[in-house]
Parts: sequence; C-alpha cells; structure tokens
Amino acid sequence: MASSLNEDPEGSRITYVKGDLFACPKTDSLAHCISEDCRMGAGIAVLFKKKFGGVQELLNQRLDVVLIVYNGKMYLQ
Repeated sequence: MASSLNEDPEGSRITYVKGDLFACPKTDSLAHCISEDCRMGAGIAVLFKKKFGGVQELLNQRLDVVLIVYNGKMYLQ
C-alpha cells in the first residue's frame, strides 16, 4: 500500500493510503454511515455488508439516533 502524510500547522494529521481498505491491520477501525433502513445496496456499503454482516442485528435494535461529527466535536440529534 502506498501512503502519504499531510500535517497542518496545528499538528493535525491526515494519512492518505491507497490500497485495499479491508486489508488494513486489525488494530485499525473502520466505520461507515448507513441509512436508517440498513439497505446497504450500493457502493462501498455492499462490501461492508458482505464482509461484516450484522444487518439484521442493526435492524432489531430499532435505533433512531443520528450522530454528527463536526470540527472535532460530536453531536447527537
């Protein structure tokens, strides 16, 4: 995998990595936002669904929560 590192003057860091997302180390975390109906029928959501499953478990939780991360702060709606 190829990667590059960009750092801003405040010390924040973003690392761009090119390669297979699902081949990342087990110590890394993956997250993907999905719609409330958990359909996951297009784009990378399909790959998450195939790799990790758990869609019925999510639906059974009947969650009605929206979490927004903006400017380093988390907000529940």
